[in-house]
Parts: sequence; C-alpha cells; structure tokens
Amino acid sequence: MGGCKVAVIIPTLNEERFVGRCIKSVITQSFPLKNMEILVIDGGSVDQTKEIVLDLGRRYSNIKLLENPGRIQSIAFNIGVKFSEAPYIIRLDAHAIYDPKYIEICIMRLQENVNRGNVGGRWDIVAQNSTLVAQANAILNSCKFGIGGASFRVGALAGNVDTVPFGAFPRNVIDKIGGMREDLIRGEDNEFNFRIRNAGYEIFFDPNIVCTYYARATMKESVKQMYANGKSIGHLLRIDRRIISLRHFVPFLFTLSIISGFVLSFVTKWFTCLLGLIFLVYLFADILASICMAYKNGRKFFLPLLVLFFMVHISYGWGTIIGIVKKQ
Repeated sequence: MGGCKVAVIIPTLNEERFVGRCIKSVITQSFPLKNMEILVIDGGSVDQTKEIVLDLGRRYSNIKLLENPGRIQSIAFNIGVKFSEAPYIIRLDAHAIYDPKYIEICIMRLQENVNRGNVGGRWDIVAQNSTLVAQANAILNSCKFGIGGASFRVGALAGNVDTVPFGAFPRNVIDKIGGMREDLIRGEDNEFNFRIRNAGYEIFFDPNIVCTYYARATMKESVKQMYANGKSIGHLLRIDRRIISLRHFVPFLFTLSIISGFVLSFVTKWFTCLLGLIFLVYLFADILASICMAYKNGRKFFLPLLVLFFMVHISYGWGTIIGIVKKQ
C-alpha cells in the first residue's frame, strides 16, 4: 500500500451535527493521513458546516473545503474527482463515522484484484438519540422486512454484489466509465454501480469494512427519506430498468396494488375482497416482523415498528410511482 494516494470525497449540505465527527474518524484512520486528501464538497450549507470544516482545515493542511454550486451529491463527487489526481477515490457520507481500518481495507481489496471497480462494506445503523422513534428507525433500517436485503444493511459474507455504499474506486475505472450523472438528484450511486458492472468490473462487499450510520431521528424524516429514495428508483427505471434490483420493486407493487384495488373496488365487489386480502397478508407480515424485532430489541418497539414499517413501505412505493410518472 506504501505511498499510494487517496482522495476522500465528502459531500455536505447542512451537516453541522455530523461533519466534525465524520472527518475526525477519517483523520484517525490506520491508512496514513499524509497520503490522504480530504475534500469536503459543500452544497451551500447555511448552518455551521463550513465553519467546522474550515477550522479543521487550519489544523490539517490536507483537509480542503470546495464549493458545489450544483448542490447535489453527484456533482459534488465529480468536483472532487476533477480536483484531485489521486489514483484511488473514496466517496464517504458526512452522516456516518468510519471504523479505523475502513480506508486501509478498501484500498487493500482494490489492489488485490484489478477487476474490482468498487469496494465497500457494511453499515452498523444506530439511533441519533434515545427517543423511541429514533431507536425504532435504526432497527427498521437493519431489518430485511423494513428496508430490503442489501448486503451492506443486513450483513453478508464477503463477495461480489450489485451495490455498496460509500465506495472506493480506482481512478482508471472512473476515467473509463465517466463520472456520476449530474441529472440525478438521488440514485446516482445505483446508476454509477450499474455502469461499473456493465463495463466488466466487479463490486466487492467486505463485512470487515464498517461504518456507523445514523438513522433518521423522526417518523417524518424517515418517511421523507424513503419517499425520495423511492422517487429515485422511478427515475432510474426511465433510464434503464436493469439498474434496479427486484427488491426495489416490492414497495412499488404493494402500493400500486392498494391503489388499483381501491379504484377497481367501485367497479366490482371482487376487487374489494382482493384489497382486503392484500391488507390482511401485509398486516400479518408486518405484525410478524414487528414481533421478531421487538423480541430481539424490546417489547416497547412493537407498536412503533408496526407503524413505521407500513409508513416507509407506502412512502417508498408512492415515491416510485411519482418518479415513474414525473421527470426530475
């Protein structure tokens, strides 16, 4: 690994609560700090985000604050790639903190196989605070029923996958496939990973690469996030349906079946029965998942999870429908 250089790109927008601890977790990595260029690309924060970064930059000359007039994360990534000449690029999120060996293992996994175009690991999802809903949100985000079966969320053995968060990329791969699409407000990582795979490279998941990610603190924040994520899936479907995995379609199909069943129930009572059956099947699955998670984490989480599961599934599914129907 020697003297290889790494550019760490961290997009920000009003992240004063998290950016300081995020950068400090990067500074204390086992990978040599002198070989890192830490680029915080800010999309116009109006809180103390930029002041926090500038203060850290006065102490560490390799921490730089760059402006992102386009505001969105895909543009931030491209700005960072163009600014740096490092042979390895790591895109991190300010909303998380990183295990001390995060960068070291990422680079190690890239260097051991030239066919790898992206390497990443798993999330340890935690609550932002001690409120019941914040803790329930963290539980939901690590549950297959709540958020799907992506390896980085629910854990898996090391191996090739379709996507990883906060990935590490060789520059030559980015040069070959191009940067992230700047017309995508969200879902840019899914589309980018699709192009990596389509170019013949592997996306490698290693559970020893660990970050701690802070789940949304309230039901409103969680629903808003899931709606936006679902909407991005709808937009990606308009680009190329191969980008999307089967797990992304489940909330969409559930929500669509409810809407269709409700509308058609005015035509014939059979659709009223079908709508009732859909709700019964979902309610059974929701109750079962809530019981399982409450058994593991505490009985007090049963009711919040029961409600949260339904709310995030509907908001994600509705977002996908809107994303299909409407452009950005």
